[in-house]
Amino acid sequence: MLALVPATALAHASIVFADPSPGVLVATPPTAVTLRFSEAVTPAGPGITVLAPSGRIVTSGTAIASGASLRARFRFSGQGTYLVLWEVISADTHPARGQFTFSVGRESRPPAGADLGSDVGAVSPAGLLLQGLGGWLHLLGLALGFGTIAYRVLVLPAPGAAQDRRLDRLTTAGVALLALAEPVAIAGQAVSLGVLAPDLLASSFGRAVGLRLGGALVLWAGAGAVRDAGRGRPALLALGAGLALVDGVAGHRVTGLPDAAAFGLTAVHESAMAVWLGGLAGWLVTRRWSPMDADGSGDRPWPEAGRFGRLAAIAFGALVLSGAALALGHLRAPADLVATPYGVVLAAKVAAVAAAAAIAGVGARRLEAAALAGVLAIAALLVSLPPPR
Repeated sequence: MLALVPATALAHASIVFADPSPGVLVATPPTAVTLRFSEAVTPAGPGITVLAPSGRIVTSGTAIASGASLRARFRFSGQGTYLVLWEVISADTHPARGQFTFSVGRESRPPAGADLGSDVGAVSPAGLLLQGLGGWLHLLGLALGFGTIAYRVLVLPAPGAAQDRRLDRLTTAGVALLALAEPVAIAGQAVSLGVLAPDLLASSFGRAVGLRLGGALVLWAGAGAVRDAGRGRPALLALGAGLALVDGVAGHRVTGLPDAAAFGLTAVHESAMAVWLGGLAGWLVTRRWSPMDADGSGDRPWPEAGRFGRLAAIAFGALVLSGAALALGHLRAPADLVATPYGVVLAAKVAAVAAAAAIAGVGARRLEAAALAGVLAIAALLVSLPPPR
């Protein structure tokens, strides 16, 4: 709720230069409106729309993108104040929008534009929530689809038939969530920018959607083939790593780090969470207990519990280390944790991970799974917000 309070925040792709400049009064009408952003962009819908003082649109077609620049032809329609509305998808697949005015000859009452006063991270609150929902479904699907496979390969090298059926159902549920996440994500982007869904598919976001949906379908086919052949599951883990890397490429850049390093950190962070939660889900549906200790003193955990504990500990360590590195790259100062929407959500995520680790320490596995599902929901919202740096 704090993240949805209107606040100034940097967009994922922010304007660094505009011609005409915002608020300027010029004597001669320009022939085009040119915007330059902090990173490469793709126009969403027309990209740039200019409204004349009368409210009439004086640009036509889609703005031309060239790297980080966007340019649209301008038709002069009398003296007065013009309104420029822009909508783009940045190279990291995140949407951003904004508006400003300039005047030709004299200032006048500007035409009515979009109400962007409640935007968070340069998108509408409804769009942000849909983006978060799509991201949550995707992360849950990744955990159930691939985390359970990691559990089967690394913890249960030779499960029984009943365990196989239970784990297969989890993998199938993961495929369904991965597929469902993509239309929700498309709807989130469309609502965020106020454009039609087909306008988004030719962008970096559209390519990421295609790759993620393709990965879900390959997992569906591959899981069936592996089930029939009885082998080949480690190869499916490579597919999961590839999907995590796709998410890394679609994630935030890290200031001061090469893009490849930032992509890798994000992929490791996401994979660690998927292995932890997916492994826990696998443990919950396949656990069994030996009836007695050797001396007859009572029940004891089944042997695989120790292997799962070690796997979860390794995943937790990778999650914390990669998350700390990403936080240091995205935050300007500790004050960002309370002064920016991104920082507030990040602080909530850190607290949720700590709570999940504490619950794991006391062995309340079902409650731990619920806590981790909550962590994924916060993480999905976090990646939809622009970091302060």
